[in-house]
Amino acid sequence: MLAATSSKAYWYATRATGMVSLVLLTLSVALGIAQVIRYTTPQWPRFVVAAIHKNASLLAMAFLAVHILTAVADSFAPIRLLDAFIPFVGSYRPLWLGLGTVAFDLLIAVVITSLLRERIGYGVWRAVHWASYAAWPIALLHGLGTGSDTRVRWAVIVNVACLAIVLAAVLTRVGATRTASGGRRAAAVLSSIAVAVGVTAWMIAEPMRPGWARKAGTPSTLVASSRAVAASPIPIPFSSETHGSIRQTSSDTTGLATVTIDAGLTSVPNARLRVTVEGTPLADGGVNMRSGLVSLGVAGTPNLYHGTIVSLDGTSIRASVRGPNGKPVALAMNFSVDAAANTVGGTVSARPGEE
Repeated sequence: MLAATSSKAYWYATRATGMVSLVLLTLSVALGIAQVIRYTTPQWPRFVVAAIHKNASLLAMAFLAVHILTAVADSFAPIRLLDAFIPFVGSYRPLWLGLGTVAFDLLIAVVITSLLRERIGYGVWRAVHWASYAAWPIALLHGLGTGSDTRVRWAVIVNVACLAIVLAAVLTRVGATRTASGGRRAAAVLSSIAVAVGVTAWMIAEPMRPGWARKAGTPSTLVASSRAVAASPIPIPFSSETHGSIRQTSSDTTGLATVTIDAGLTSVPNARLRVTVEGTPLADGGVNMRSGLVSLGVAGTPNLYHGTIVSLDGTSIRASVRGPNGKPVALAMNFSVDAAANTVGGTVSARPGEE
């Protein structure tokens, strides 16, 4: 049994690689500025700084590639491979996704010009390389605008830390510029701090507040789906013990028997499970299943999740149900039956199912 669908695995991979890419880009920018100001110590000679800068940049590109591929492969959001190269043409948060595309295109330009540096000349390479520094703030805004972890504490810490590192590097660069006048230096310092404060304030006022998904341009169908999942009183996945009753009734007209199980879940408050199996009666009790239905819900909404039994092996039942968002959920039920008391016990587990 798989613990998660491939879509959920892609979602986790996209989140992780996106955050790692930001950290690596932050390291690359800071070390790039260290190279510009010719930073060196006995423990960190210039060739070490240059090597780490290069490797951090290459790793960032590798993680970005995985980030893009998993985002495209994830069936939840309608993101195409084309959206990774042409900005602002997608249907999913077009502005914020487009910013990520711009940052990626700038980094691709740096890689290509670096490979062709001897042919295009140092001046062209240097101009493109300096333009690539714009990729970092654009990538940060992309992550804040599209990331599902923007409001999570650890993500806030990482984003603010990356912003502080780059701000410190920029201020160090400004302080090391000997050709600039005092007024220009002061203006550069104040503008850099103002930008950092502005980004932080915007992050708190917009992406970190409820309702950002709709404002960011998430398709209304996905917003409604997410709200339905959030509103569900039964979290998926779960695993719980179950206790309830069992009864069997027969029909003189059809000759079929129906077994019904009504049970509660000890680990999910107020949840109720109903299993109905119809089939030919067996001599030793039970039925040879012809059809089976399963519903899972709470008081007032007993059919919150409902579907059919896909396999029955003794008292082990597998079912596929669908919830408020229409996505499949796989249920695994293992019952122990006390025929004398007409009661059942056992376990029930649920996980996202496969389309």
